[in-house]
Amino acid sequence: MDKFELRLEQAARAAWLSYVGGRTQDEIATQLGVSRPGIQRLLSLARQERLVKISIDHPVASSMALSDALVERFGLSFCDVVPSDTQSPESIAEYLAVAGAERLSFYLGRQQPQTISLSTGRAVRAAVEALSRSERPQHRIVSLVGNVALNGSSNRYDGVMLLADKIGADRFLLPAPVVAASVEEKESLLSQSLVKAVFSVACEADVGMIGIGRLDAQATLFQDQFISAAERDELMEVGAVGELMGWPLDMNGQLIDCPLAQRITSVPLTSLKAQPLIGLAGGHDKVPAILSALRGGWLQGLIIDEVAAQRVCAALKD
Repeated sequence: MDKFELRLEQAARAAWLSYVGGRTQDEIATQLGVSRPGIQRLLSLARQERLVKISIDHPVASSMALSDALVERFGLSFCDVVPSDTQSPESIAEYLAVAGAERLSFYLGRQQPQTISLSTGRAVRAAVEALSRSERPQHRIVSLVGNVALNGSSNRYDGVMLLADKIGADRFLLPAPVVAASVEEKESLLSQSLVKAVFSVACEADVGMIGIGRLDAQATLFQDQFISAAERDELMEVGAVGELMGWPLDMNGQLIDCPLAQRITSVPLTSLKAQPLIGLAGGHDKVPAILSALRGGWLQGLIIDEVAAQRVCAALKD
């Protein structure tokens, strides 16, 4: 998708919200993360390209309907629904990355210093990779999750270092495994002044972007070697269907208290309630985890693909 197509898609979103959704330009600006003059230019482009007739003549209209439904149902600030190419499932990751990069660009473009927190994961890393380089040394980038795997290797899907390098900003890494070997080890790690300092910065963040992990046989935590197969099975046995930053959630989005959860070193989700968290996930396999995160009220923004959004909405009717 080239830059003009991306611009055209944004114009279609703005047009749908204005002419079908009945939103004001200020409301559209907030939802799309664009300035008010930018919305005026997008609406002008939509008229110029003849997207606006009696209806919105663009495939994004159905995506916007899904977005509107999820925003209303879960009280989200926004929901970006990207296309799903059933003939090319791998393209979902690319579209999610572009949408995630656009949202990050909105915050990075501010002159006022921003602290942006990130979890690990393929989707978040891909969004950072999709960003263009720019000098934004006034910002801070901080990790919400430890970046060490079971074997002591660094997490290959961590985006904090890459984002900080791209914009020339200070970076704050959490020097810990996602899951400690014991409760005693966790307590020892969290008592260290360096870890406390990173936690403090993370809890002060202006916005966070996090992946939504599935908890099944192909659990992301297991694939990325943060937990063992036995630990994965333990989480499934206690009813976990998804995870945010390693914290396991049941189907209703409630945190699960189990032996493994007591060893997680990530910043506690409950400490981030005041922080706008943007969830990034796609694919039908992620639907139970996405539903869980939404039902728990952990997210204020969501970036999702069209097929997953359709299945989430369908599940709400069951």
